Amino acid sequence: MKFFTLKTLSLLLLLLTVTGCGYHNPNMLPPDQQGKILKLYIPIWPNPTNEIRLASDIHNAMQDWLGQSKQFTLVNSAGEADYVLNGKINSVSYTGRAYDAKDRALALIATLSVGYTVTDTRDEKTAWQGNFALTETYSLQTDAHKKQALETLVDKLAEDIYIRLYSAISRYERNKYRGN
Repeated sequence: MKFFTLKTLSLLLLLLTVTGCGYHNPNMLPPDQQGKILKLYIPIWPNPTNEIRLASDIHNAMQDWLGQSKQFTLVNSAGEADYVLNGKINSVSYTGRAYDAKDRALALIATLSVGYTVTDTRDEKTAWQGNFALTETYSLQTDAHKKQALETLVDKLAEDIYIRLYSAISRYERNKYRGN
């Protein structure tokens, strides 16, 4: 009987420790605690690279990621939005990573470089901006590997912006109302 009680107390202590750590997922808060739902417009970014469809792929990936958010509503024009997420694809490059005995590349590193700005439509001030250079290694066995590497980079970019965007805008909103 003592063993069962000690085991139960240990389990109870573990549960209290885990639940009492203070961590919470902001996406799991009740709607009344999540704050204002912001309207966001994402235009298609300029693409001076030779990668066809890259701008639309990035746009679609960001629509997919940010469309999942409970903090944002995606709108169809800047006039409807609280914030606009503008960006530009700076470059896409493919550099050698692994070579054979005849100096032929066997694997490459795909690099996607972008810059972006989030603008408050009420006063046209920059709420957040950043630059990314993401990389992905791929094999040169087929063109499908190159395509998959670029798709992975696009998805990573959209996910990273999704993860950072709400906290950046929340910080901007708090500072704006404090008069900073």
